[in-house]
Amino acid sequence: MSHFILTRGSKFLRNFVFGAVVLLASSCETISFGNKIETGTIVYEISYPEIPKNSYMLDLLPQEMNTMFKNGSYRSDIIAGMGLFKTSIISNSDDDHLLHSVKLLNKKKASKLTSAEIKSFNPQFNEIEVEFLDETKEIAGYKCKAAKVKVKSEQDWEFKVYYNNTFGIESPNKHSPFNEIDGVLMEYEILSNDTHMKFTAQRVITDEIDDSELILEEGYEMISPEELRKEIESIFEKVQ
Repeated sequence: MSHFILTRGSKFLRNFVFGAVVLLASSCETISFGNKIETGTIVYEISYPEIPKNSYMLDLLPQEMNTMFKNGSYRSDIIAGMGLFKTSIISNSDDDHLLHSVKLLNKKKASKLTSAEIKSFNPQFNEIEVEFLDETKEIAGYKCKAAKVKVKSEQDWEFKVYYNNTFGIESPNKHSPFNEIDGVLMEYEILSNDTHMKFTAQRVITDEIDDSELILEEGYEMISPEELRKEIESIFEKVQ
């Protein structure tokens, strides 16, 4: 891999990491599918609308997010850089914080985040407007409602999200900028710095999830959210 590719890749990946805090926290919160689905995995496709499909950058960027859920707890994982990079958000139903972990090469760092600290990773999403629309779309076999999201920042931006609120989920997006939306987000977008990402649910797998899959692996150093932010910057600066 050339230095140019690695440098460009690190820039996009760094932007992705900061956006991932919002992305992962938005996927599912306090997931309980009532009598329908109590445990399983939602598989999301990640696409990049502004990156050409034949670009080498796509080989470095994440293509999929997996969200495992059970009894109100969940874990969302994203792997990129041909397996060299991994970021996760873990939510325990008994804890109001989110655990954010980042692994790159031999670096393993993690931090507990409050809702306010999550927002600080992507401040451009601090002020948004949500307009609920009278339209639906089938995604991953589920009938989803639509809403238009307007992001008010230096770069005004609007897009549609699709959500499903038939699962009996309480406060599904309380840790995310989309907290007005009472439903699991099945399709949504994030703009992190200059990286535009779109997440679309592809399927819901109803396999049993073991409790051990919803906890952080051993070997991670716990640090403060600010230290984690600095560590992320430091990691990617070293490959530029």
